[in-house]
Amino acid sequence: MKIGFTGLGNMGASLAKVVIGTRSIDKILLANRSQAKVDTFVANYGGQVSNNEEVFTVADVIFLGVKPAQFSELLSQYQTILENRDSILLISMAAGLTLKKLGNLVPSQHRLIRIMPNTPVSIGQGVISYAMSANCHPGDKQLFCQLLANAGKLVDLNEDLIDAATGLAGCGPAFVYLFIEALADAGVQTGLPREKALEMAAQTVVGAGQMVLETQQHPGVLKDQVCSPGGATIAGVASLEEHSFRGTVMDAVYQSYKRTQELGK
Repeated sequence: MKIGFTGLGNMGASLAKVVIGTRSIDKILLANRSQAKVDTFVANYGGQVSNNEEVFTVADVIFLGVKPAQFSELLSQYQTILENRDSILLISMAAGLTLKKLGNLVPSQHRLIRIMPNTPVSIGQGVISYAMSANCHPGDKQLFCQLLANAGKLVDLNEDLIDAATGLAGCGPAFVYLFIEALADAGVQTGLPREKALEMAAQTVVGAGQMVLETQQHPGVLKDQVCSPGGATIAGVASLEEHSFRGTVMDAVYQSYKRTQELGK
């Protein structure tokens, strides 16, 4: 089986690293507008230097790692090749671009999976939401999960929820990084060395997230367990509530969701 990648941006490269770590793949063909980026990637992680024409001609599965605005131009350029090929599996990571719109850009025999990964897939701790076109083969889901098993959590969703997943998990790492940075800055403000403050802030976020996953308890319950009556933690929580912390986070996710929908138009 031959796997192709068109586009090695941050997300495309992250997923390519995951797939390269999968066994039983004959070839992984890598194409990108910048040849230097492909050469550097192959030198560091493996795979085979390729180009878009070869990828569309021979790959059995193609990860489309270009921006939404570039899809029409890319797929129209190789339309003749796609028309003459038997059914292949095309995997799109373009924010907001629906399966219906993707289907209008390629011949009808090809199967489609729409995904939204986040950047922690590069260390095996990511989230990938996905939805499959109606003409996907019974084995496509198994193949997809096999290729990306080492990326993190794979979440099968109805397609109408993919944009919401983008706002939450796709954009969410940036919000978490801001929170980690703010925690570390507060530690420095109160006397901790910068390096120690950042290390403690990051581990606190990792540990708290793992507590939610492993205990299966509601975050509100876990929060209450930290808040002693009249104590230090509840004083901090009161300050966050006074400054609309939860409302601000909710609005950030909602604004990302709305922008995702705009990108698909």
